Amino acid sequence: MSTALVLALALVAGAPNKKDPPAKEPPSIVGEWVGETAVSGGKPKPPAPDGGITFTFTADGKLLVREGKRDKPEEGTYKADPKKSPAEIDLVPQTAGNGPTLQGIYKIDGDTLTFCFALGAERPTEFASPVGSQVMLITCKRAKKE
Repeated sequence: MSTALVLALALVAGAPNKKDPPAKEPPSIVGEWVGETAVSGGKPKPPAPDGGITFTFTADGKLLVREGKRDKPEEGTYKADPKKSPAEIDLVPQTAGNGPTLQGIYKIDGDTLTFCFALGAERPTEFASPVGSQVMLITCKRAKKE
C-alpha cells in the first residue's frame, strides 16, 4: 500500500464521529392556560356558565384552577414528567376531601396544551375520551400576555 493511502485510512479511522445534537428540552407547562374544549366520556362538556376555565401551573409545582369568574381559584399541586412518552402529569387537590389524585398525560404543541385524565382509573395511554369512559380530554391555549 502506498504511504498516502495508509495515511488517508488512518485519518478517516481516527476522525471523530459527528455528535448528535444535544437533546432539546421539552416545552414547559409552566404558565397560564385557557381552556378551549373539553370532552368527558366521549361527550363534549359545555364551558362554565359564567366563563371558561383557566389553569395556572407554577414553577414550584402549584396549580391554580379558576372556573368562570370566581374570585378565588381552586388550589392544588402537580407533578409533571415531560421526559416520559407521552409526558405524564399528576394533579393533587389541596385537600383530601376534594377527591383523589388525577393521573394524566399531556402534550404541548406550540401554544396548545392537551391533557387527558382518568377520573378514578389508571393513567390514560392515549389522547382520547371514549364514549362511556371516565376519561376527560382537555385542550387549552397559552394565555396571551397583555
